[in-house]
Amino acid sequence: MLNKQKFHLFKNWGYALQGLKEVFLNESSFKLEVYVFIALLIGIIAAPIPVLHKGILSTSMLIPLAAELANSAIERTVDLVTMRYDEKAKRAKDAGSALVFMSFIITGLIWFWTIFSLFFD
Repeated sequence: MLNKQKFHLFKNWGYALQGLKEVFLNESSFKLEVYVFIALLIGIIAAPIPVLHKGILSTSMLIPLAAELANSAIERTVDLVTMRYDEKAKRAKDAGSALVFMSFIITGLIWFWTIFSLFFD
């Protein structure tokens, strides 16, 4: 495989950071989600709740960020293959959007049950 490079820990970290930077700079949805993550993280840290709940809430917020990264990869790959309208390309992009949507539902449920457990445990 021509596009496969040898594993090198520090180079791979560099590629990952380049990917994060590229998506942050070019995807407004990802940028907004990062800002929301930071704001909510500050609120979680300041909240008078047990550290386990802080960990669950803050970690769950990474799920939409990961889904948005996957969606961005799908969109870039589809755009690499074709820039013209194609029903299969649309379905691939819609599936990526559905992934992001489901990640928000999962994160919302985690938040609901975590906060619910604070009051009714």
